[in-house]
Amino acid sequence: MSQKEKTFDEVYDELLPQLTSLEDLRKKWVKRARWHLDAALLLIGLFIVLTALELYVFLWILVILIPVCFANYDLKKGEGRKELAPLYKKIVVGPLLDFYFDKVSYIPKQKMNLGLLRDSLLFDKPIHIFKGEDFIECNILEKDIYLSEVTAYNLIDDGMIFNGVFIAVLFNKRFNTKTIVLNRKKAGGARKVKMNRQGKMMGADRVKLENVEFNKQFLVVAEDQIEARYKLAPALMERMLDYKRKLNTDVSFSFVNNYLYVAINSTLNLFEPHLFKPLTDKDFVARNLVYFDLLTCVVEDLDLNTSIWA
Repeated sequence: MSQKEKTFDEVYDELLPQLTSLEDLRKKWVKRARWHLDAALLLIGLFIVLTALELYVFLWILVILIPVCFANYDLKKGEGRKELAPLYKKIVVGPLLDFYFDKVSYIPKQKMNLGLLRDSLLFDKPIHIFKGEDFIECNILEKDIYLSEVTAYNLIDDGMIFNGVFIAVLFNKRFNTKTIVLNRKKAGGARKVKMNRQGKMMGADRVKLENVEFNKQFLVVAEDQIEARYKLAPALMERMLDYKRKLNTDVSFSFVNNYLYVAINSTLNLFEPHLFKPLTDKDFVARNLVYFDLLTCVVEDLDLNTSIWA
């Protein structure tokens, strides 16, 4: 995955002093928050004792104090995350990405372009409004990569149609035809997929591939059966399956014009520090790069297979 000479262990060792400083700050916020939680639990115990002794005259005070303590506990947790998150992203995430990828631009408050979301054909319903953050632009094998968290909504049925990570890979050549690879759980039937994309795909039909497990996990709909099979070569299908297993969530792909799109359903906040977990944990830091694991291989595979290009 890495385009740099340094290993992850070397990168982690360089970041460790900053991580240790952030860890000290995290512990301070945890201590502040837990003081209010401990107070709430103590008051609950006192409430039980007073109830058993039938000293009801004092209970109204506890009825007021207990919710106040819980509210202050939540408040301190929120304040802690609010202070830690921008520091973590600046001190850790930015340099971490810069070590691994070329021409990195990381803008925590920016979101994905709406046009890319709509052009991907990965969503059954039109996107009317959306929000997002943690926008990343970088370069892998001379290809531009765009990534951000996205939550998208359809206003007609007032429903959320996507929540997770959206990735777009820009190639300097165009695919001859469009192909979408939808997660089975989200796709429904092939007829439904084709109906929802009328006017956006010409003569689209289901593609059944030789990989049995891939057919179980994904529904492939394409404008051209032959080109779809070129794109979804055996090695690439295995990598997509492995990517889905690694993320342990629903993942969909599409090949549209000169983009590869990836939509990863997730409730996790990308690049967010956890208030109640050590920030110096190496596995936690490494998890920030998991969404890039497949991309280098995919880009390389598609670039080598020139027969799918216009």
